[in-house]
Amino acid sequence: MNKKFITLLVLIGLSLSGIAFFSSKETSFLLLDASELAANQAHYHDQNLRVRGFVKAGSLIREGKKAKFTLELNDLTVPVYFTGATLLPDAFKEGARARVDGKLDKGVLVASHVEAKCASKYEAGYAEEK
Repeated sequence: MNKKFITLLVLIGLSLSGIAFFSSKETSFLLLDASELAANQAHYHDQNLRVRGFVKAGSLIREGKKAKFTLELNDLTVPVYFTGATLLPDAFKEGARARVDGKLDKGVLVASHVEAKCASKYEAGYAEEK
């Protein structure tokens, strides 16, 4: 009876470990600045990425729920194609600080989620960070 109980506990433990390991790979993101990604794109291929930067002036093109824009930081840029199921946030505009979740595909960050900070609330911090 002890052997059956221990075997059952081991199987349950292995199952839970496997679920935790594989689900964390699908939902975990590597946090990068746009300049880091732009400098070494090949290193981040096939990874879930969360990229921070500023929306480059003149780069935002809205196409319904989809959009194309460029993230920049320290004069390095990353082209982004947003394919989300929702519209871009109201605070998302050129010059805004943004965070984008997605994967690289042929040098373009294909994003499924975008967040933007409202510049009026964070103006003091922006001047120092740019």
